[in-house]
This record gives sequence, C-alpha cells and structure tokens, in this order.
Amino acid sequence: MSAKRRKPVDLRGVELEYNSLRGEILKRIELRQQIISITLTLAGIFLSFGLSTDSVALIYPPLAAFLSIAWAQNDFRIRDLATYIRENLETSSIGLGYETFTQQVRTKNKKIGSWRTVVISHTGIFIFTQLMSVGIELLKSIPVILTPLEWGLLAIDFISILIVISFAGRSSR
Repeated sequence: MSAKRRKPVDLRGVELEYNSLRGEILKRIELRQQIISITLTLAGIFLSFGLSTDSVALIYPPLAAFLSIAWAQNDFRIRDLATYIRENLETSSIGLGYETFTQQVRTKNKKIGSWRTVVISHTGIFIFTQLMSVGIELLKSIPVILTPLEWGLLAIDFISILIVISFAGRSSR
C-alpha cells in the first residue's frame, strides 16, 4: 500500500483568495455604513417635511424597511465570507487564524446575549426613526380624524417596522 500524498498547499493562491475575501468583507462593511448614513439623511428629510406636510412622514417607514433589508443582505454576506475563510482557508495550517479567533470570541461572549452590538445599534436607528415618523404623524392627527389613505399608510408602516425587526432577528444569529 502506498501512502497517500497530500496535495501541497499553494500559499500564494491562499493568500490571494484570503486578501480578496477580506477586501470584500471590508467593502460590505463600508456599504452597511453608507446605508446607515442614507437612512439618517432620509429620516431627517422625511421627518422635517412631515412636521409641516400631511402624511409625508408616513412614507419613510417602508423606505427604511427596504434599506434595512439591504443592510441585512450585506451582513449575511459578510458572515458567509467569514465562514468561508474560517472553514476553507484557515484549516490549511498556514498561519491564518483571525476569523477562527473572532468566532471563538463571539462564541465565548454568547453568554451576554445573542444580539450582536452592531445589529442592535443599526436596527435601533431603523426602528427608532420609523417610530418617530409614525409618532409625528399621529401627534399631528390627534385633533383630526385620520383619512383612509393615512390609515393605509399606517398599516404599511407597522408592517415595515415588523420587517425590520424580523431581519434584525436573522442578523443577530
């Protein structure tokens, strides 16, 4: 019986793949930050116009829901990339280990709670601005009865808030 020969690891190839994947992770983190900046900008615009114009503030929550879905999609891909690095590149015993280390830290800190800090802070921005939008419109409408359009927009707004909460739950895992 002949001993099986292990295929030699192409260190240059592993290094190129690792650098490429880490670069994509960094780009997706930048995209998440841009989405938060866009969300805050849109919130400021819609909330300020919502103070003086009927029903404008109610348009913001669905937009925030779509932005939160884009944020979550980048978060899911970041996690996929990190998992790939950890399970396929760091197992070759060539000195890479950052993703494995961070996973061990995350697992150790699970005792604190399953929600990651970044998910809490960013989801908080989405939900808080959505609730502010609904609150502004409801406070303006207290002496007046809501129109059917406003009731419809409020229903869409609450569905949008639930969508953000749902995607936050998926991102926290």
